[in-house]
Amino acid sequence: MQQTDLTRRRGTINLTVLMAVLKFKALGFRARARRAKTKYRKQIESDERRWGGRRLKLSGRAAVPIPGEIFGLFELEILDLSTERTSGLDFRIERIPREICCLYRLRILNLDVNNLTSLPNAICELKYLECLTVSCNKLQTLPLSYKKLTRLESLHLASNHFQAFPLVICQMKSLKFLDLSCNQITILPPTLSKLKYLRTLMLYNNKINEWPDELCDLIELHTLWLGKNELKRLPIHFGQLKYLDWSNYPLSSNIDDNPLMSPPLNVCQLGIQAIRDYLGSGLTKRSSLI
Repeated sequence: MQQTDLTRRRGTINLTVLMAVLKFKALGFRARARRAKTKYRKQIESDERRWGGRRLKLSGRAAVPIPGEIFGLFELEILDLSTERTSGLDFRIERIPREICCLYRLRILNLDVNNLTSLPNAICELKYLECLTVSCNKLQTLPLSYKKLTRLESLHLASNHFQAFPLVICQMKSLKFLDLSCNQITILPPTLSKLKYLRTLMLYNNKINEWPDELCDLIELHTLWLGKNELKRLPIHFGQLKYLDWSNYPLSSNIDDNPLMSPPLNVCQLGIQAIRDYLGSGLTKRSSLI
């Protein structure tokens, strides 16, 4: 009986000690977390001129892995985790924690030049997000939940591994800027025409073989990069894109390096008015034969 009581007493003592140790460690962790959060808070810049908000930039060794303490910086509006300098290329982020959703005031999230193969659904909870840049990564798809990003105006996805156009983009009704250059996309969905506010569409260096006639309804387009694709002809209504800047800014990324036959490349290089005249004359000729 005495042995049993002693065992129980020892067990109780051991449990009490264990709880005390755990509590001590927890208090120590919270203290370290507070100190760490204070350290990162000191790095926040008020960048009103360029970005218009409270900005934190981390890269290289400081960003890999992403320090969990930054997810307590609820005042952040801009988080830049891109890799810029050659010295930081050995330290690339491979995963974004779901705790990213704690930064509910974020308007701009920059994840360029990392090793991301996917993005978490948690990003869709960033209700104020206006700009998401994830160029130069290894993405192949986007989560369908990103249709919740109703305030997103600028989406940068150049130089990833997309073979199919991410259809969820067609539900981001506020988009004004979309860059999918340097991927392997072959087909553009007609539902892309739903993006009525789109002003810049960059599709340079893909494998696109057709411009759907429905996309001629994107009449707010000012900048369109279709260079280095596999386009052979443009649809009759392409001339509706009256704001295209091809004649004012004759860049090779506009339409060069396509096997165009109708209109020929030399006509397209002259700008939208020349394209409209060419396609209009063809339509007139066909009408006269009917």
